Amino acid sequence: MDNFSETRHEVARITCIVHQQLSGEVTNCLRTLGVQSVLVESARCVRQRMRARFSGLPGLLVNLTDDPMEIFRTTVPRASAERVVRALAATADLHTPGHGSIYAQDLFEVARRCDPPEIQPGVDGDEIVLRDMTLLTGILSMAGSGDALAGIALKLGAAVPVISLGSGTGIRDRLGLLRITIPPEKELVHLMVPTHDAAGLQRLLIEEGRFDRPGGGFLYQTPIRAGVVDPLMRIGRQEHAASIEQVIAAIDDLKKGTAWRKRFLGLEPGIDSARRLVRNHREIGFICTEGQTAAFVYAAMCAGAAGATTARLRRLCFKDTDDGVAACERGILCVPAAMASAVVDALCQVAVSCGDPVFRLQLIDAPIVFSHQRNGESQP
Repeated sequence: MDNFSETRHEVARITCIVHQQLSGEVTNCLRTLGVQSVLVESARCVRQRMRARFSGLPGLLVNLTDDPMEIFRTTVPRASAERVVRALAATADLHTPGHGSIYAQDLFEVARRCDPPEIQPGVDGDEIVLRDMTLLTGILSMAGSGDALAGIALKLGAAVPVISLGSGTGIRDRLGLLRITIPPEKELVHLMVPTHDAAGLQRLLIEEGRFDRPGGGFLYQTPIRAGVVDPLMRIGRQEHAASIEQVIAAIDDLKKGTAWRKRFLGLEPGIDSARRLVRNHREIGFICTEGQTAAFVYAAMCAGAAGATTARLRRLCFKDTDDGVAACERGILCVPAAMASAVVDALCQVAVSCGDPVFRLQLIDAPIVFSHQRNGESQP
């Protein structure tokens, strides 16, 4: 295999989700820090809007509203991860409710460029980051299901949902003409939640969001090393000097974590969790030039993967020596750990054969996974 496919480099993936109006500040900060390139994806952030009823009737009207967001992703050396998180949090003032969130995840990366860039001295912040966090990712197929899941998460007070769009491949492509009955569009819901609540919250989302029904979707966890959470779940008239979200964020800072506000019970032995959940999976993400995803997904499926979810990205390059490719695509697969090596090798072989200049592959643990399965059917 090519020289880039033999070694898995230990890196940290930085994911910064900010309002579109703050995109320029984030881009300039990344350039100052010495990042060579960054992937940008359009998304939206969903919140509850609270307003008084007409004619002075008691109670409040609650509906969902969303704001345009952009997701910035890049990889840096693990030793620099928290400094980059603090720098971006300070630049975008992410401790102000509504500005956005950021998190770092430790993972392994395979890329043509052997090492992540050295982070240069630049903007540095003293923001307090949270360490006991988990990312819940839901991949949904039904129209409107992203907003439905977001509404459930907001009702539970779990997290501020961020929704991005993608396309699904896999079982649908094997159905021939019947594939027209299954829409390719996917909605990806990202929830940054406290680790001690992740298992109980995942169980509630499965039940309330009807993931346990055919076509319900796919929900899994990946670990977060450190991050800053957007606490603004509700918008509306404020009757006090500070909102409850600001109070909670202040206590998080004082307590240096979120363990003090544990709310959701974990999985109990009596609900047949062995059948409903599977463990020890890997999330495999790959980046390639736009138009190349079909070959990568086909190779992954031949190696045993059930399918993939793909999305279009913009690639910003900060170095003149870069290849200049701007239109990229990202694919996400979640496979059993025993299958991960075969899928990684298959993807790398395709990258070698097509000579994709921007190809990179990222591998991270997905400790708890759920998707609907028929009787006798194994999880993907």
